[in-house]
Amino acid sequence: MTQVLVNNRRNAWKQGGTEVNATTAVGVAQQAGLNWTVSLTELYAEHSVPVSPYDSITTKLIVPKKQAVIKHTSNGDTAIGVVGTKYKVVQNMEVFGALDTLIESGDARYSAAGEYNGGANVWMLMELPTGVTVEGDPHAAYLLARTSHDGSCSVIIRPIIERLFCANQIGKLLTSKHAKPLQYKMKHTTNAELSVSDIRNITTITYKAIEEYELTAKELLSRKVDQEKALRIFRTVWSLPSEVEGAPTHLLSQGQQRQQTIAYAARDRAWAIYNTSPTQENIKGTAFGVWQSVIEYADYYASGGADKRALATISGKNDRLKNKALSLLTV
Repeated sequence: MTQVLVNNRRNAWKQGGTEVNATTAVGVAQQAGLNWTVSLTELYAEHSVPVSPYDSITTKLIVPKKQAVIKHTSNGDTAIGVVGTKYKVVQNMEVFGALDTLIESGDARYSAAGEYNGGANVWMLMELPTGVTVEGDPHAAYLLARTSHDGSCSVIIRPIIERLFCANQIGKLLTSKHAKPLQYKMKHTTNAELSVSDIRNITTITYKAIEEYELTAKELLSRKVDQEKALRIFRTVWSLPSEVEGAPTHLLSQGQQRQQTIAYAARDRAWAIYNTSPTQENIKGTAFGVWQSVIEYADYYASGGADKRALATISGKNDRLKNKALSLLTV
């Protein structure tokens, strides 16, 4: 049975960025507001020495082995990070432009793009023409290109799979043989370049991710899960120290009370998704259903609001939770 989207959820890409319909990297940058550049400059520290009770002399000292990253926009310049002297600037258009080859060949289309942390991090999403169907549910396949301008991460390009029925996002997929993430990294160094051949290799990785996801889904669907096991998985995903688990609130510190409240609320919500959500109609009672419940919680119910949840998905921050659930279900 083919499912139909049950709600009007805004997935991470729509919530945290801008949907685009451009066919070139230039158009993507214009539509998403990423048509700005960055440069490096020497980093200085101001040092003041008092010369009287009413006056001081301030000098500027060069900070060794460090550079400031400056973002240049039509509205002015801002400093967005500090990096080492070996850091190589990779402009937004360098990342995006290399991907134009995939668009021109028909292998993908630009879907969304955006930035966060004031432009220190930028990303772009491309949809591939081939996805996968699991238990009647269509899944779309994407390439996420993400980089930083503050040295916090290299250029990372990785596959993303979205279960369209509930808009769940599955990223950081692992190869079954080597347990290594299916992704490509490029360091910000003087010799690093984004080549067309590299991007072509990423396409291969994406189709490998589709295959891995399909195999994983098939295995999890074959594993039946009773309610007791489902509850045990949720308790383990959101585990608590022994002295906090089940303890009366009045015996806990304020920090422990908060820890307990968050864990209990997450378990209850995941349990509610698993038992009552229409997104579970065709997968409830399986390990796959339990996994999707955790994914759905992370993407749409975790604390912090929609913007924070979208950022956690785009940045990969909540992959740890999703992969923890998956590892528990595949042992």
